[in-house]
Amino acid sequence: MLTGAPIAAAVALYALSSGCERVSYYSTSGSAPSGTGATTTTAASTGPGGPSGEVTRSQVLAAVGTCAAALYTSVAAAAVELDTATQAASGSDVEARATAREAWGKMMDLWQQAELLRIGPAGPTALPQGQSLRDYVYSWPLTSRCLTEQTIVSKAYEASSFAQTALINVRGLAATEYLLFYEGADNACGASATINSAGTWAALGPAELAARKAAYAAVATADVVAKTRQLADAWAPDEGNFGAALANAGESGSPFSSAQMALNAVSDGMFYVEREVKDLKIGRPLGLYECATDTCPEAVESRYARVAIRHARNNLAGFRRIFAGCDEGDQVGFDDLLTASGSGALAERMRADVDAAITAAEGFSDPDLIGALASDRAQVEALHASVKKITDALKTEFVSVLDLEIPQVVEGDND
Repeated sequence: MLTGAPIAAAVALYALSSGCERVSYYSTSGSAPSGTGATTTTAASTGPGGPSGEVTRSQVLAAVGTCAAALYTSVAAAAVELDTATQAASGSDVEARATAREAWGKMMDLWQQAELLRIGPAGPTALPQGQSLRDYVYSWPLTSRCLTEQTIVSKAYEASSFAQTALINVRGLAATEYLLFYEGADNACGASATINSAGTWAALGPAELAARKAAYAAVATADVVAKTRQLADAWAPDEGNFGAALANAGESGSPFSSAQMALNAVSDGMFYVEREVKDLKIGRPLGLYECATDTCPEAVESRYARVAIRHARNNLAGFRRIFAGCDEGDQVGFDDLLTASGSGALAERMRADVDAAITAAEGFSDPDLIGALASDRAQVEALHASVKKITDALKTEFVSVLDLEIPQVVEGDND
């Protein structure tokens, strides 16, 4: 059983270094308003991609479970590919390292879509069956290059207890990115840090540094395999079948007291496009949010792999899987509930806005956001504006029509 100690410690370190608090994503009410229980039947959806026949909240929740199970199966398979590649990549094998980088990119494309699923074992422990596994797989924005470099010097990654005790900001896909992609010989720690004051970093030398990075990456990805396997098994219909807990919300045996509570838990995760994508991934680098200068390129996600725009695109694709449904879930999504509630125009507009934002992200010639900030700020601003159209509707009309609560992290945000 995983404990909250590694997460709590990492959060504390992040708060000290950034001056920012990590606030709760999740709304607190579990009560269902009148007429919105699991058995409430709504009118048929006639929007694009909508199913024929009647739509209930339980059907939408069941579709979310089906979509999640399929996505986590793909994530777990990609994690195995990444681990195989990193195990084969020694510090001196340029070709093997290139293969590992490619596998990391494939894994991240899928994981960025899964970031919108903040329920089940990936979600926080405050939610039903939450285990905070998301943070162990990918901790961004809680990252620390200096602590990762201290781990390289100490070789703490070799300890048998590393997977149980390591802080979240020195493990998972974020640490693996640095280990696979950063080729500089410098470190991010201050002069007074022991690895610099004692000369232990400088004493490593290029060959030893590369070898340790490769060994560390192999340990980190092996743990990613274990965590993503837990997630895939938890959602698989023939294993943990967490999707049934969603579909049967309000019924005996489900940890959700009502379909509305479960629907709210799912929709809370969709607000990832508000806080993380709009504000942190795009707005902060643009200098629009928590940035004291014209731009803050140091706040860009994936500064070493240089694929931040691709991440945002996949976040939007993950949002669409929930909002408009996925193939495996027969395209049943939240848009069908909007249509059934008499807000078909809103459903259609939001689908169009999501597609437009994805197109905007795909329109960059290079996925490197740092380069885009320097070469074409207007294009980055346009991407931010396209995401804002989605989030403006999400936190106003969307939650109002479906009688959902806004997550605590968004309450009071007038942007």
